[in-house]
Amino acid sequence: MADNSIVFDFNRSITRRGTGSRKWDDIGSVFGSQEVLPLWIADMDFAVPPAVADKVTERARHPIYAYNAREDNLNQAVVEWVKRRHSWDIEQDWIIQAPGVVPAIILSILALSQPGDGIIIQPPVYPPFFASIRDNNRVIVENPLITRNGHYEIDFADLEEKLANKNNKLLLICNPHNPVGRVWRRDELAKVHELCQKYEVDVLSDEIHSDLVYSGRKHTVFASLGTPVCKQSVTFMAASKTFNIAGLNTSYIIVPCKRRRGLIDAEVNRLHLRRNNLFGVLATSAAYQAGEEWLDALLVYLEKNADVLVEFIETKLPEVKVVKPEGTFLAWLDFRNFFKESSALEKFLVEEAKVGLNPGKSFGSQGEGFARLNFATQQSVLLEALARIEKAIKKSRQR
Repeated sequence: MADNSIVFDFNRSITRRGTGSRKWDDIGSVFGSQEVLPLWIADMDFAVPPAVADKVTERARHPIYAYNAREDNLNQAVVEWVKRRHSWDIEQDWIIQAPGVVPAIILSILALSQPGDGIIIQPPVYPPFFASIRDNNRVIVENPLITRNGHYEIDFADLEEKLANKNNKLLLICNPHNPVGRVWRRDELAKVHELCQKYEVDVLSDEIHSDLVYSGRKHTVFASLGTPVCKQSVTFMAASKTFNIAGLNTSYIIVPCKRRRGLIDAEVNRLHLRRNNLFGVLATSAAYQAGEEWLDALLVYLEKNADVLVEFIETKLPEVKVVKPEGTFLAWLDFRNFFKESSALEKFLVEEAKVGLNPGKSFGSQGEGFARLNFATQQSVLLEALARIEKAIKKSRQR
């Protein structure tokens, strides 16, 4: 992976206030303070690849933004991208476009399960996993991750017990995992596959962070493990996290099984979600076709940020525990040596440290006393946030 960070200046500060940014402009309503430095919601403070900005700007100059045509170009770009980056051969016919990964997950839950069915998740995990199940009259079934020296692993004994229950119809996994940063190994996913085959449970795999994996790790698409897996799996991907285009609301579902694809497609039609955002289609295609050099440079910068964060915490805040994430741009911080309850931790971070992080409890009860930090920002901003936390902790010790 070449270091192209000089070509792509990720240190350049870009003002986001006043742009309708959820991350920056909503901090008052979210945290109750305009003084908070926001490192929460999972988008990046970096400019998109030049090819993406150019394509969107070029199209925006045409003054008519009407219905867009068929998305074959986007589908072909997706086929080529997952082959090149993840060594997975797919067909265009397997792809269903959707207005975001969370809506795609919900569409799949509606299509492949019935009200009252159990859906297994592995907390602490992305909060919309809970809502997508609960809000659609399904039952949340938890298979909590277990830790060894801060390293998260799948509890396979508990997972098998949950899969053996005939009421549980789907397993929803996060690969790479948000918020703990695990990039699941091939052997771990193979064991999941083996168990799901044994108990005939379909796997929904959220792989939105699949392109954001650091040195020494390799992302394995769950459905790429073999044909039997393909038949019982649904994969969710998008360029949104990778290329910082989440506001364009474009994602895709990859469903190799014709029967399952037909069921999901029927839900798309029923809800009239057939057509994607015009600019999202163009941006995704441009990113996949001409954004790879930018991505390689981004990964170097993000991994350096992760190293800086871990070093800072280990040397200056050793009572706060963190393990360097293997993927994503999210760090899972353990404050339990200071705060046993999330409410006290949230109050401290906002009012004392003046930083805005995602409260750990929103990722499940297993996140009590934790917080999620988004380090996809300029290194100077990251260091400022860490310094604020250090200063606030020192001040609290003096009381």
